[in-house]
Amino acid sequence: MELSFFGGVGEIGGNKILLQDGKTWVFLDFGLSFSQLGSYYDAYLHARGFAAIDEYVSLGLLPNVSGLYREDLLSHVSPSHPLMDGGHGRAAEAVIVSHAHLDHVGMIPYLRPDIHLMGSETTHRILSYLQDTSDGYNSEFCYWYPSFKLVPMKRSRDLKRASRSDVENERVERKYVTLPRGNAQRIGSVEVLAYEVDHSLPGANAYILRTSSGTIAYTGDMRFHGYSSHATNEFVRALENDKVKVLLCEGTRAPEDSGFSEESLKDRLIAVIEDRKNLVLANYPARDTSRILTISSAAKACGRKLLVNPMQAYYLHHLAGCSDASLPSKNDIQVLLPRRGWGIWGNPSYDPKNQREDYSRSYPDEVLDYILEKCVLVTPKEVANAQDQFVVTCSFYELNMLHDLKPMQGSCYVWSLSEPFDDEGVIEYDRVKNWLDHFGLGEPVPMHCSGHMCGKEIEQLIDRVNPEVVVPIHTQQPDLFKKWHKNVKVLQRNGVLQV
Repeated sequence: MELSFFGGVGEIGGNKILLQDGKTWVFLDFGLSFSQLGSYYDAYLHARGFAAIDEYVSLGLLPNVSGLYREDLLSHVSPSHPLMDGGHGRAAEAVIVSHAHLDHVGMIPYLRPDIHLMGSETTHRILSYLQDTSDGYNSEFCYWYPSFKLVPMKRSRDLKRASRSDVENERVERKYVTLPRGNAQRIGSVEVLAYEVDHSLPGANAYILRTSSGTIAYTGDMRFHGYSSHATNEFVRALENDKVKVLLCEGTRAPEDSGFSEESLKDRLIAVIEDRKNLVLANYPARDTSRILTISSAAKACGRKLLVNPMQAYYLHHLAGCSDASLPSKNDIQVLLPRRGWGIWGNPSYDPKNQREDYSRSYPDEVLDYILEKCVLVTPKEVANAQDQFVVTCSFYELNMLHDLKPMQGSCYVWSLSEPFDDEGVIEYDRVKNWLDHFGLGEPVPMHCSGHMCGKEIEQLIDRVNPEVVVPIHTQQPDLFKKWHKNVKVLQRNGVLQV
């Protein structure tokens, strides 16, 4: 049995780990490496759409493995592309998905559709949300359309480039297998057991994989200090009762001491909100339902409502009924509809169709239909006139609505995100401070709870599991693990571990 590391080693994210057990090949995640991507591309320099796979393979962002990728994309470059399967079929049977953060799933749209996905039901819903609210084949997680296809024009014999509506009847669904947690599912010679774990995104799983060479444990990303910490502990107890050959252990925060829990974060937020007489704005991970619950609960305790943006409202609606998603009560949140386009929303001089066009370029029709028909909408003017009644979601890309919100003295901006970790992050953070200075909001109020284990928790995990081998993943400081275990294998990109 071999484990090949095409990403996720020596870096945070980009997990792409191929498990080969005889004829059974499965990937553990198939993520995008943001650090690797940023080494070659930026906001204005992208991979060319027709040759994205070639560029990514050349630069090490995708594995150089034949039989993995969509042949409609490959054949457009060359009918005899070397990455085609050559008649041998798919190279891997499935991708076992830990959770739906892009550094774990971002490269899935390039995979051929007969490579199945496996994970939690909530992860599938999030992938569906990401696809339904995005455009292009690089967001086709759950289904895909033929690319580079010409179809006849309706009023002439000429051909045009096909749009999605032209090839709707050719849509190909990617099979998604929902793994029952705690119950074994077999893929060839590998037995897979999925366990819910706590993370900063709902639906996260960790895995026990029983192979012909022994048990492999894969943590994915997890923590012990969120609302579902009991689930993480249940996974660790299962490992204690097993004989783990190899522990693939994330170490995002390996150098750090313990931080705040979601509960302690809520208490600190309540104190900050109670101390403010006017507007409280908050920037936090938009799809982290635990954080939305924390902030909405803190706002409610202070007699306020949390205002989310339209995309978040649709996202929460998409996850309704998921038992492993910590969702806020619908009564505790409302939707802030920012001014866009012509800025005429709510102006009776314009008919409803014209008003809706303010948002037609900002939100997909599904999102607009939902928020306009099902949600309680609050306008920026209403917020500006009642600043002590709201906590407002305000990401970096929403800062220009401060012109309409008109925060008064005594307002503040809560930064519930990790600190900037690269030059681009520092530049963005400085821009945020420029906006806050302009509106007299002062310095951002730091208030974050990580989605990952700290160093002490990693040490305790390794001690409890007592594996034969530990492989640090999802960390920039793998050598720290050598303090916690006698047999640590530090691997480089494209490294192979034989078991």
